[in-house]
Order: sequence, then structure tokens, then C-alpha cells
Amino acid sequence: MDSQELKKLRDWFSKNAAALPWRSLDLNAMRDPYAVWISETMLQQTQVSTVRNYFVRWMKRFPDIETLAAASEEEVFKYWQGLGYYSRARNILKTAQAIGDTLPSTRKELEVLPGIGAYTAGAILSLAYHKPEAILDGNLVRIFSRFHSLDFLPTENTQAAETYWNYAKDVANSPKAYMHNEALMELGRTVCKIKNPDCNKCPLQNKCKAFTAGTIAQFPPPKKRIQKDWYGTVLIVESKDHKILVIHGGQKFFSNQFALPHFETVKSAPAGIPAAAENLINADQVSAVQTVGQIKHNITVHKISCNVLHVVMQTTAKKTQVTHDDFQWIEKAKTPQVLANSFSLKALEKISTS
Repeated sequence: MDSQELKKLRDWFSKNAAALPWRSLDLNAMRDPYAVWISETMLQQTQVSTVRNYFVRWMKRFPDIETLAAASEEEVFKYWQGLGYYSRARNILKTAQAIGDTLPSTRKELEVLPGIGAYTAGAILSLAYHKPEAILDGNLVRIFSRFHSLDFLPTENTQAAETYWNYAKDVANSPKAYMHNEALMELGRTVCKIKNPDCNKCPLQNKCKAFTAGTIAQFPPPKKRIQKDWYGTVLIVESKDHKILVIHGGQKFFSNQFALPHFETVKSAPAGIPAAAENLINADQVSAVQTVGQIKHNITVHKISCNVLHVVMQTTAKKTQVTHDDFQWIEKAKTPQVLANSFSLKALEKISTS
């Protein structure tokens, strides 16, 4: 993109920038590095419309790095609940505990921190510190693919990645890099969309190779996506005094947070308590077992489908034998606050509606 295109891009952004809780009204103002870090991390794999409220709630509870560093992992997960990809929240906490009260201001220092890769580092340096640093997210990939007619993705190989990053660096080679980067993200989100792009509103239309050739729909090429099916059973174990069993650790998808116990089973397995669950609860103390429904859930590349069983025990929580090392009995009404993952919450809803 030459200086003329970049000027059109800046002018377009100045007129069309959406009001967002992490964006200053003055588009030329330096932004809080902490707010940039949190918002850009939340926006990975998540829509802006979803992140808005999460960001506001997060910043009220954790207004700065020091406050965040003092929080427990369970509380951080609670405020992340619903955003998915919980490793992002865990890495945010690790980084907060490692850096003191200020984020570093060089790419080398930032990229060694947990969860901060090339994109997030570039966003912090560009938007907060106004350095001429490149960023490359899904919006920019889509724009570059169409603008330059690139029929490959940066994830395909090293050379492909370098091609996209070189275009990103070219855009960022300017004192106004912060404006160019954010404008391209906005353009990709609102105009150069994945489906039904509104090319007539695009300030880069005249030089876009895909638009000129009438091949917008062909770019970018589709991702080669691998998805793994996972079948299992979720247990809602309820004691006689109406407490629910939750486990911290030793779970397939939630090794470091509280979750309902769940076990992998074959797709055609009949509904019932899995054999592996006998290592968790004493079958002789079970009063009743009821299948209350199924849930579907996606985590990273896993497409999950689970039967949900409501297992009622004959004994109170104190007297019920559980062999798992790290479990707790939680009052039924309080489980939504303890379980910081939508997978477990989906399962819990089955007994509230059954």
C-alpha cells in the first residue's frame, strides 16, 4: 500500500471508528498498555460484540497489573468464564505475576512472556507505545489476501508467513503505524468481512486486486481445518443433602480449574455410569441414576458430545466416599459461581430443566 492508500485508510478510520471500551475517543492518543494487552488477548478467537462486556467487567475487578497479579487462578477464570480458551486467562495471570506493574516496551521482552506472541506484542507496542511495529491478525490476513491477490495463508509454511508479515511491516513503517494497524483491523471487522464484504465502502477498493478482478469470494483461500470428535459422559453427582461434586485437576479439558467429572466413552456406548467413574465414587452408595440429556461443546479442535447423568447418592456429602484427591462438595445453588467453564454449566442446566 502506498502513501495515498494509507492516507485514505486513515481518513476512513477517523470517520468510521466504532466506540469501544478499550479505545480512546482521541484516536491519536497513546493507550494504556495493560488495557491493550487484555482487550487484544480477549479478542483472539472471540467477537468484538462478546468481548465488550467482558472487558468492562474485567477492568472493574482488575484495573491494573498489580491487582491482577494478586488474584487467584479460580477468580481469574470466573471473570473469563464464557470466553473459552482458558489457557489465555492462565497466561495473563502468569505474566502479571512475572512483570511487576508495567508491561515491557520492546518486542523481545514481550514475546518471552506467557501468552504474548508476535501479534499481541505488536499490538501493545503499536497502539500503546506508538512504535512502528507490525501486527497480523485474521482481519489483516483477509485484507492482504484480497488486496494483493494472495492464494495462500500465512499458516501454510514459513515463506507464506514471511510474505504476509512483510506486507504488515510495510504498513507499519510509519509514525502513524498505530493508526494504520487499528484502521485495518476495523476495516476487516466491518467492511472487508469474511462473508458479504461491503466493497463499495472500502477506501482501498481501487487498488484491491481481488476487487478489480471480480474474485473477492476466492480470497482468502479456505483453511485446512482439523477437527476431532470426542464422546463422553458428564456426571452430576448430588449428595443426599443436595451438594454437587466438583473436581479440580485430572480432567481431560479442565486440568487446572473446577469442573464436573467427565469421562471419555465410545460413541455407541449405552448410557450409564462409565467404569472409570467407579474410581471416583462408591457405586454401593448410589441411590439413583438418571440420564438428563446431552450437551455439545467445542474446545480448541475438539468437537464434544456428552451424555449427562444425574447421580444421586444415598449419603450426605460428609459421609459419601470419594476417592479423587482433589474434590469439593459445593452447595447446589453455588455451583454456577464455582464452575468457571461453560461446559460444566451446560451440563448443570440439564438438571435445572429436567
